[in-house]
Amino acid sequence: MYDQLQAVVDAAGIWSGSRRTSHAFLLSPSVFQITEAQRVELQRLGLALNDCLLGLSHIAVIAYDPSLNYTGAWRVARKVFSTGVPKIYQELQGMNIKHIPKLLKVDLMVDQAGNFKIAEVDGHNKHGLGYSTLGKRFRQALYPDARVLPGAVSLLVKEVARLGYDHLKLFYADQERFYIPEFEVARDEFAAEGGTVLLLPEMMTNISMVQDGLFLDLPFLYQQTNLYDHIIAAYKAGEVGFIIPPKPFLGAKGVLALLRNDEHDEELEALLRSFIKPKSLELVRQYIPETLLVGQLAASSDTVRALVAQKNYVLKESISSGMKGTVFSGESEFEQALKIASNANMNWILQEEVVNQPQSFSWYEANGSRPPTLRTADDWFMRVTVQYVGHQLADVIVTARRDKAVHGAKDCIQIGTVVV
Repeated sequence: MYDQLQAVVDAAGIWSGSRRTSHAFLLSPSVFQITEAQRVELQRLGLALNDCLLGLSHIAVIAYDPSLNYTGAWRVARKVFSTGVPKIYQELQGMNIKHIPKLLKVDLMVDQAGNFKIAEVDGHNKHGLGYSTLGKRFRQALYPDARVLPGAVSLLVKEVARLGYDHLKLFYADQERFYIPEFEVARDEFAAEGGTVLLLPEMMTNISMVQDGLFLDLPFLYQQTNLYDHIIAAYKAGEVGFIIPPKPFLGAKGVLALLRNDEHDEELEALLRSFIKPKSLELVRQYIPETLLVGQLAASSDTVRALVAQKNYVLKESISSGMKGTVFSGESEFEQALKIASNANMNWILQEEVVNQPQSFSWYEANGSRPPTLRTADDWFMRVTVQYVGHQLADVIVTARRDKAVHGAKDCIQIGTVVV
């Protein structure tokens, strides 16, 4: 099995040359198994999340309208939508109600009872297509006859065609160079599925390349910021489209606090129910752990300390990546992080800690010049990343580590999913 897994990695090129030192992870013959009932459950969750994002997009269009300047819950929503978002995106967030992510990632955890819980709804992140492709290829190599999900790239190829385009542009910023190996894997998978992806590095992209077409997303630019003027003008004119629209707030963790409304703000509740189907809102709330906004106009440090005295929580920066900006209440850094969060303008949330259910997975351990040794342990913790394309369940990818701080690392495994 090891040789088959290594062959997948070699063919993908993700570890070629010096990439192994920066992109390596442990190879595993394991797969994550979901039941048919769980597949249906995740599909229902995707439909409900689609309703929630559409409602939030509608709220944003009104909240950002300067002629209205609503206060109360509208002001809170506007602040949550704006905090941590670069200025260039602010106007775009208040445009085009129906523009919500056609590629949506949701990070789930599995609690001690075996239930899915939402850690993050990521509506503004193009990363992960390459790794879902690797998970698919690992799975195909080892279990070719297993029942599987359709795959994110496969559905994206169909979505691009449905939107009337013959190719997709993957425009990436200079600071995203780390992800080039993954982008190349995704590009090759598009080709295998009959689609076309053009990779556009920021430093090699000119004005003519960003004036029309369908883009995966609009990246944060720090070098050729002049390109913003042209691609944004084209977007406003309807000449440019995005699979993931330029609305970073749809990936902000503060949105989870809005949707949960754990402080039972009656005005906010009325606002949410005016734009989101109540059944969809209630369903999504079942998956989100208790979540509060923290900051000058939100929960104070005293409120947080009172809650932490009762059970375990996690402080999370509203816009951050992976485990960055995440501090558990039992850690020595928590008090310092709380001071920062309390003085911020609602840029942090406090979320009830979900204790991951340990899983049993296998992996191959290096053994010097001899063949790798297959190991198995039952103390793996995992992050379950669900990908939806056009609110259809596309794929489920698992990243697992033997540490509750689960993220991509050299000691993690990356595996695909089968339906049993």
